[in-house]
Parts: sequence; C-alpha cells; structure tokens
Amino acid sequence: MSHLQYTSLFFCLTSCLLGQPLQPFPLSQVRLGDGIFKDSMEVNRRVLDEIGVERALYCFRFNAKLPTGDAKPLDSWASPEPGGAFPGFYESHYLSAISLMSAQTGDAKLREQVNYMVAELGKCQQALGGTYLFASPQEEFEPKRLDGVVWYRIHKLMEGLLAAHRHAGNAQALDILNKLATWIDKRMESYGNAFEAVKKVEYGGMTEALENLYAITRNPRHHTMALAWEQRELMLDRFHKHEDFCEHANTLLAKMVGAARVAELGDTDEYHRVACENFWDLVAGSGQKTYATGGTSVHEGMPGLRALANTQSRMAQETCVSYNLLKVTRSLFHLTGEAKYMDYYERCLYNAILGSQDAKTGWKTYYQPLNANTLKDFRSNLTGCYCCNGTGLENPSQYGSTIYAHDDAGLLVNLFIASTVVWPDKGLQLKQITKFPAEPSTALVVQAKPPVALDIAIRVPAWCTKGFAVAVNGAVQNIAAKPGSYAVIKRTWKSGDRIECQLPMEFAKYPMPDKKTQLAFMYGPLVMVGDGARPWLGELVGDLDNPSNWLNKLNTGFTPVKNTSLAFTAIDGAGRELRVKPYYQIGGGQFFTGYWDIVKSSILKDDHNIALGKPTLCSCPDPSGVNVECFMRSGKAVDGQYGGDDDWYVKWFPNGMTPQWITVDLGEARAITGIEWFLTAEDIKDMAAYCYKVESSNDNKTWQSYAENPANTTAAKSFSHQKAVSARYMKLTLLPPVTAKVPPTRPKLAEFKIFGPQASTGSQ
Repeated sequence: MSHLQYTSLFFCLTSCLLGQPLQPFPLSQVRLGDGIFKDSMEVNRRVLDEIGVERALYCFRFNAKLPTGDAKPLDSWASPEPGGAFPGFYESHYLSAISLMSAQTGDAKLREQVNYMVAELGKCQQALGGTYLFASPQEEFEPKRLDGVVWYRIHKLMEGLLAAHRHAGNAQALDILNKLATWIDKRMESYGNAFEAVKKVEYGGMTEALENLYAITRNPRHHTMALAWEQRELMLDRFHKHEDFCEHANTLLAKMVGAARVAELGDTDEYHRVACENFWDLVAGSGQKTYATGGTSVHEGMPGLRALANTQSRMAQETCVSYNLLKVTRSLFHLTGEAKYMDYYERCLYNAILGSQDAKTGWKTYYQPLNANTLKDFRSNLTGCYCCNGTGLENPSQYGSTIYAHDDAGLLVNLFIASTVVWPDKGLQLKQITKFPAEPSTALVVQAKPPVALDIAIRVPAWCTKGFAVAVNGAVQNIAAKPGSYAVIKRTWKSGDRIECQLPMEFAKYPMPDKKTQLAFMYGPLVMVGDGARPWLGELVGDLDNPSNWLNKLNTGFTPVKNTSLAFTAIDGAGRELRVKPYYQIGGGQFFTGYWDIVKSSILKDDHNIALGKPTLCSCPDPSGVNVECFMRSGKAVDGQYGGDDDWYVKWFPNGMTPQWITVDLGEARAITGIEWFLTAEDIKDMAAYCYKVESSNDNKTWQSYAENPANTTAAKSFSHQKAVSARYMKLTLLPPVTAKVPPTRPKLAEFKIFGPQASTGSQ
C-alpha cells in the first residue's frame, strides 16, 4: 500500500497491486479472543493432549529399534509397521500442530513438548545412520515399492520439522531436516530415469516442503530439488494456459500448494504465479468446482468444470482438500492482495474448516456430504488417524494465520475474528472486538506508542452488498465501499483510536453450477443447513422464476428463532416449516440437509416413519469409532434415503460379518403399527435372501420378539410386518442367509422404517 496515491482519507481498493508481496504476521504475534474460533482451538488442544508426544513418537522409535516405553501405538492408519498402512504422517501432523499451537497461544508447556519430540526424533535419526529419519524402513522408497505413498508421508515429517523451527524456534529441527534433505537428495538421484515413474505415485507436498526449506536456508540445491518434483507437462503447463486438468483431488492440491509456494517465494516467477492463479480460477472461480462450503472433491476425485449437481452425497469434499486449497489461496492473496481470495478463504474457513471438528469430541471429518438428511463424517483422532484427522489437528492450531497481513506501510484486516495482533516494528497493537457472525459488526481498538502513521485496510466482503459502514472514534465516515474490496484508512494512529464496522448479512441462494434448482442457502459467509431429518428429504416447494416467490425474497422469508444464535425458520410453498442454522454448528449424530431440490409442487409425502432421524446403536463399529467405512454409519439406516443412483452412499454397511444388529431409539415409548426394512440396490440385484429378526424393548435390556424370519430363502426389495406394540427401542438383527455359499456374510441395510401415529408432519 505504500506506493499508492491517496486522494482522500478513505477509498476503496479491489486489489492491492503492491510492489512486494504481502506478509503474514507470525502466529506468535496474533492471539485469539473469546469466540467460536478460540472455542474450537481449545477443543483441539484437548485432542493434542489426548494423543500425547509418547504415542506420536512410537512408530519412529519402533522403526529405529529404540525403546518405546509404556506408550501405546496409535491405531488404524498410524499403526506401526508391518501392519500399519501409513505410519509417520499423522504423527508428523501432530508435531506441526503442537508447534503451531505453541506459537498461537504462547503456551510454554507446548513449547517443551515440541522440544522434547524433536530431541527424540534426533535420537531416532542417529540410530538410523545420521541422515535418514522416518517411521518406515528405507526400503519402502525403492522405485518398485513406494509402500503406503511413502513420499507423501515423509513430506509431512518435513513440514512438522519446519513448523517446529519456524513457530517454536527449535534450532535442532532445522538441523535434523537438513540432514534428512541430504538423504532425500541422494535417494532422488538414485532413481535416475525411474524418477518420472516414481512421481506417478502420490508424493504429496514434496515441492512445498523443499521450497519451504529453501526459504529458510537459501540453499539453491533445495530449490532445485523442489522443482524436480513438479510435473510441468502433465499439469502446470495446462494451468498456465487456463486449461483444466483433473486427478485425485488431494494429490493435485498438494502439488499446487508447492507451485504456489514457488510463486510466492520467487520475486519474478511469472510462470508459477499465472499457473496458480488459473488453477484457482478453474476450481474456486469461474470453473465453479466448489460447493457452497468452499470444499471440493467427489469420491476423492477433482470434479470437472461446473459439474457438481447430484454429487453432494458421493463422499463429497474431502477435508484435506479444503486444507490445501486454503494454502494455495493464502499464497495467492499474499502475492496479489486481491480481495476475492479472502472472500473465498472466509467462506471455506467458516464452513469446510470450522465445520470439520466436532465441538464435543474434537473428532474430525474425512468427507463432508451435503445431501438431504445426512450426517457429518466425524472420525476418531486415536483409533482412526486418517489423513483428514491429521490436517484437522493443524487447522484450529493456526486460525490466527490469516486474520491480518501487512506490507511495509500498512495493515490489512482480512477476517472478522476476535483477536489481537502486535506489530513491534511499528509499535502497534490492534485489538479486534467482535461476536461475528452472531452479530454483524466488528470493532478495532488501537494501541500505538508513539503515534504511528500507517494505512489500515478493512475487507468489504463480497456478500456485504448493503449497509457496510465505518466509523472512527464515533464519527461515521463517508465512504463508497464496494463489496469485494478493501476500504483503506490513511491516518496517524494513537492509543485509544477505535474503528467500528457494520457488516450486515443477508440470505442468498448458492445453486449448483449445472442445476439451478439444486441449491444451498447462505447467510453472509455461512452455509445455512436444514436442522434435522425431514420426511420430504431435500424437497422444497417454490418457484425460482417468480420474483415474488419466497425463494426470491429470502430476507423476509426467513425469520430469526428467538433465544438462539443464528437459527432461522421459513415456510415453503407447500406450507412446510424449514429450520436452518450454520453448517459449522452441526455436531456428531445430528442430521442436516445442505442442498435442496426446488420443485413447483410437492412430490414426496410423509409416510409417518417415526424412526426418521432418530439416534441409533449398532453392533459395529465398536464404541471407539473404528470402522473402515465410517461414512456408512448406522445413522444411514434412518435417513430416509434409499434406492436410486446414490444408494451405495446412504446405506449402513457394518464392518463385520453377520449377525449384525441395529437399534433405533425413539426417545420415549411410542405406539408402533408396523416396520419395514429395505435391501440395498446391490443386494436386490444379487437376489440376496436375508434372514432376520425384529425385537422391541422399553429399556434396551429386555427384548420381546416382534417379527422373525430365520430361515428365509426368498429374495425381496423389502420386508414388512404390521403389529401394534408400544416400545421405545426397536432392534433389527440381520442373520446369515441360509443360501450363502460361505456364511456368514457382510450384510447391508438401506433403510429401517418404523411406522406409527403422532409422526411429525410440519417440521424437520
């Protein structure tokens, strides 16, 4: 901002065309204030304590043949060799997370944990010969092996060591990494002509990690190594020409994070900058590959241009992809200062990232489906340890990374999050006081000794189309603020100066790019989802072509719910109530609808299924949360979704053989008139003949037989029974089919319906 010419105290800026890139403030100079982000960070801190350093070191010590003490290994993906699928990567995320958190909080205990973990990793490196360090044997890096995407995993260790050095000030971490880089250099050279084949296996952010190391060491060899991992002809050349390219989404994003770092660190690197800008535009801009939340990916793949309709149930938006897309966005913002990057960043942060952690357990989402009557895919941080659990450890640990930015002469306020930033070089402290988004405003209080002349630029969000206002020390300023820009204040600031901003939020529709009648609702940057399960699934009656229809008057159509935070109700064209609240408020086991199908007249009817959206218990997964197919949890059997093209994604598929049981808790004793359970499409196709029994109970202990068919040999689409009982719990047990060639089998259940009077017909 220092080179801009000012003609008034305030003006609007759509992009900061700076002579040098913007710089982030170190995390140690930003402290979160009370609010939803600090709450989320503190939940994550408890998760980090639950994991602990000793468990995070287990696989490294095990591979180095060093004592592991009394520590227990982590499970699933983080289990040690030879049974573990991907040891080392999750533990490396943990090192990054405690390093970031130590800086963001100033917590001395966390700093001690970082130092201890790095010192113990140093011992492992020495035991392995002095240069190599990882949780798997070196042989896995052979070109014909590359077990468990080993380069992807080791780049996470590199990033963990970088975080320990940059954010926790640990010098040994850089020494360990430099030695490891020497080993990596030799290993890369050893591949010879096989290196291109090696790069066909997911290698994560090797470019990013080596370029980040280069940023510290300025060793040109590190930069050369970083560029060697790039795939220019395969993808970067295409993006440079604004041509689309798709592959496994997170594989692609990790590569583009590296390209963005090369662009950010290269003062005149036009090639990488243009390639990254075009890539971002193809995904988050004109290419419209992101959902309303800002996330993307379909069944882990990168979708095509403007091709998202009807994909929202299909293992949509892997959380790691959002994590990496924010990295690319942050780099591009620092390079260009364009407000569009922060508009997207805010949308993705408040929805796909803040919404990816369960507020009670701290579990993290893997996928984030947005279909009707769906559930978030939360997974355990101790017994799951998936890739998105790893990035999920880092997300809350660095919420403060992008709230502010600066150049030599000015400070930018990018996000409206309660926090305090300190700028020692300017003798400035800026405290942001806000309850946003619960309240649509923010205040900035200055402490400056002595007074300092600098520019403060406040983002005018693209969604803030009416009523943005700024006051300085109580005096409302005359400023024509354009949405999707920055309002810049040029002033000599003194202690006690106070800026107040009004940020009115409105409802808006966010349609699928290829189907305007399939849409999500937004309120400011927040995705507003249907709260609970509805008999009508995602169906809403309305007329998008009629200007006077409620769908085109959302700000009057939605009414705030008293004594709630950001909850609203509306009535659709069929007189049915719709309740919405922010996506980030949805916790584990809570049914919701992200995208809606707009119809002009009602198609679906209420069949008085009183099991819809009720809590379930099941025989598998066990209470610790281990389940390979976590997205097929037992709640899928009471979501009202079955049959159709997405049947595979909305079934209960227990991780075990028959017999398997599921229990529905109706909340209280209810009058029951009948039940019906439905087979999945693949079982119907295979003409599977299930044996089963149904039981009822009022205490979940003593069970009465309701119906049974233990020797069934008849294939059917569903099985129904009518019998009047009063019960709170209903249990369906799937038994081994008598016609199975090799019983028992792994069963599937599309839907379990329980019918009775008094079913809700007017709400979700």
